[in-house]
Amino acid sequence: MYHIYIDSGTSNSKLYLVKGKRSVDTIIANVGTKDSAISGSNDVLLSGLKEIYDRVLEKNSLQERDIESIWLSGMVTNPFGIIEVVHISTPVDAKKLLEQRYVHFEEKYFHRDLNLIPGVKTAQRGQIVTMENIHQMNNVRGEEIEVVGMVARGVIPKEEDCVMISPGSHTHLLYVKNGTITDIVSNFTGELNYAIKKDTILGGEMTNEDIILTKEYILQGYHMVKTYGLARALYIIHATKVFDVCENEIRNCLLSGIISGGVIDMLKYKVDREWRGVKKAVIIGGKNYIEAYKILTQHILPEIDVEIVSSRAGESFGLYGYLELARILEEG
Repeated sequence: MYHIYIDSGTSNSKLYLVKGKRSVDTIIANVGTKDSAISGSNDVLLSGLKEIYDRVLEKNSLQERDIESIWLSGMVTNPFGIIEVVHISTPVDAKKLLEQRYVHFEEKYFHRDLNLIPGVKTAQRGQIVTMENIHQMNNVRGEEIEVVGMVARGVIPKEEDCVMISPGSHTHLLYVKNGTITDIVSNFTGELNYAIKKDTILGGEMTNEDIILTKEYILQGYHMVKTYGLARALYIIHATKVFDVCENEIRNCLLSGIISGGVIDMLKYKVDREWRGVKKAVIIGGKNYIEAYKILTQHILPEIDVEIVSSRAGESFGLYGYLELARILEEG
């Protein structure tokens, strides 16, 4: 028998056809919850997911009866996803994630049960969130299954305290202790970078390429924001164009240092106070801009071992996480 696992995000969805303990085929679609939000209906998401589901069946000469189960993770459980599912509260490990999956019968397109993997939040069940404790509240959707996969593959050592850094529109720091997600800190990063480049004068003074970063200028950007604050640091970047003192690529590095530096300052704050056992930081991803997080972690927290990791081609840590859940389910 076969199984389907779909990792669905804001803009893209990736479907894996799984047989046994490995993926035998993959299809990617440019559809996500952003499309549902724009259209005002999740029909566009569901129809897009059903389309790639039908394609993988046809491509592999399979029938509906050949698919034993369908699993999805990521943004499918948010208000613009398939159905809104509340986050589960930390601490969360693979077993808890499996036990609290949400089984949803989708009647319009799939006409069958879908196993939805919920996101994770730091707010505890029944806890009232106020202005006094909002700074402690964080949540993720999708990173939780990646952590399960990283623990299962030994990328995150089960016997060590570790931080998983997940750069993106919102960069998340997940504190993993004994293989369990214990705490989360979320940061507004990629969206800030996008807004600055799209809607300010700095957009015309930088390159849109994913350039190789230079350590010297990453650190200079970080020290600018630490010394002068965000507003002044951003203007200094503009001044380098006005006075023609550097190239666009250097301005990109300065901005990366400014934005990413705040994230690693937050990491240091947590390590100094609450995550004191952390010995390793794992940064997930394969793009050049992610190097800024490694440079800054090594500079700000030199006692922590830092590693950038990516999955094998055609696979993902989300897939590895699903395979771990499937293993636990099979073993009972």
